Amino acid sequence: MPFRRPPATAKPDLTPDEILQRAEHFCAFRERSPQEVRDKLHALGARGDIAEQIYSVLQTDGYFDEARFAQLFVGGKFRINRWGRNRIRQALYQHRLPDHVVEHALESAIEEQAYRQTLKQLAEQKQTQLAGDPQARQKTAAYLIRAGYEPELVFSIL
Repeated sequence: MPFRRPPATAKPDLTPDEILQRAEHFCAFRERSPQEVRDKLHALGARGDIAEQIYSVLQTDGYFDEARFAQLFVGGKFRINRWGRNRIRQALYQHRLPDHVVEHALESAIEEQAYRQTLKQLAEQKQTQLAGDPQARQKTAAYLIRAGYEPELVFSIL
């Protein structure tokens, strides 16, 4: 007789206080976007008015803030991952942040001089990697555009 898994036990329903406690821990772990908080509340089983009440309590208590999230997200993706503005903008739109928050974060978190310097460094690294390749310039440009840098800026650097 083949092995049969025992039926999955249903996850016990959490009380609103337990959901709030888990959501607070979720938000305290790292900075979260409002959409991530809503998704987590839904995953924890909060629906309707209870979900909205818990969401507003978390927001009032400062567990998340869309402007703060956007600022930190932009800074991290630029400094650590070396993404360009276009790629960061797209990632922020996936978090369903408003346009004005995204644009403000991009303007305030990335200095133009550092942005151009990072672009130059990435271009140099890629061209060194592709030394001897007749299509090195094209491949470098494609790489930088995929990384989210503006095409006109990429071609002016190259």
